[in-house]
Amino acid sequence: NKIDLENRAVSARRAQGWCHSKGDIPYFETSAKEAINVEQAFQAVAKNAMAQETDVELCSDFPDPIKLKDDQTKPKEGCAC
Repeated sequence: NKIDLENRAVSARRAQGWCHSKGDIPYFETSAKEAINVEQAFQAVAKNAMAQETDVELCSDFPDPIKLKDDQTKPKEGCAC
């Protein structure tokens, strides 16, 4: 982040090396201030996250369907007004 700054805390080469050592994590030079590669970085993260999930894993978190509308109307007590 912050490629718009002259003095970097971490060099691009060091960051790329770290990404490579962690299984070729995508590397992006970004600047939120200048809106450079921010959208691309988020898209890559989302794409990789979705690629690691399967339909079975996603559905196992919620095995029972959630009913949004109850088809059985319960009788009301008292006045109907």
